[in-house]
Amino acid sequence: MRVPCPPCALSLGLALALAAPAAAQTAGRVATAFGLAAGVADTHQRDEYLAPATYRGAVFAASALFERRSERTLLRFDLAASAGRINAEALPRDAHHYAIRLSGSLLRALGAPPAPGRGLHLFAGGALSAFGAFTDFRVSDPVSGPTYNDVSWYWLRSLDLMLRAERGGDARRVSVQLSTPVVRWVSRPPDGKDFDVAYRTWSRGLLGGRLEYPWSSTVVFGAVEYRQRLGGGVQLRAAYDFAYASADRPLPLGMYFNTLQLGVLLSK
Repeated sequence: MRVPCPPCALSLGLALALAAPAAAQTAGRVATAFGLAAGVADTHQRDEYLAPATYRGAVFAASALFERRSERTLLRFDLAASAGRINAEALPRDAHHYAIRLSGSLLRALGAPPAPGRGLHLFAGGALSAFGAFTDFRVSDPVSGPTYNDVSWYWLRSLDLMLRAERGGDARRVSVQLSTPVVRWVSRPPDGKDFDVAYRTWSRGLLGGRLEYPWSSTVVFGAVEYRQRLGGGVQLRAAYDFAYASADRPLPLGMYFNTLQLGVLLSK
């Protein structure tokens, strides 16, 4: 049964966005930051809808973030994207891969915050996120010569559980974050091969989908981040992000990304 993303999830997202600034104001000094970063994503994908082989490649990656934090509250919006060619030695093809993720999260501190540089500052909360991966698979017949296109996608909209640990302060900070969907809506191609027809159907997957629960398949996102103040309101930011997603319908899919990025943060 296909279900759209329910209005309650959108309502929750709006409530988070409106409530977070007020919540942050109640916990003392509020700091905001905006950052941009770029790097490379080591991409691996095995999608049996397209081919029974693992396709991999190092593709371009970029991201942007906005955060608003106090001692007790962290509101953050993240946008990340990657694009490039992936291939397999066993079944070489001209495959183009694109991925994008948008996330809005609200976290609250667990316990009293430690003194800067002394112990971990722990946060827990939730996020509304959307993740999409699209693969354009171009195949040429070696005998007759015609080229046809096959397309596969994985669209995910989810309500996530998120945990975060930080150490350090404004001058230098290291953080580790982990999140996984609690409830999710997943869209994959229809059963069977429709080749060029898929170009007219993949975009509709943004609104449709199938309700899934954590035990249906594994989806997890992780991040390690290092920040170093360079002077004034400018910070250097280095980040490692990991993502893994899998699905069983219409045919098994497994993909993971190891992403390294370097950028700057402007804070006040």
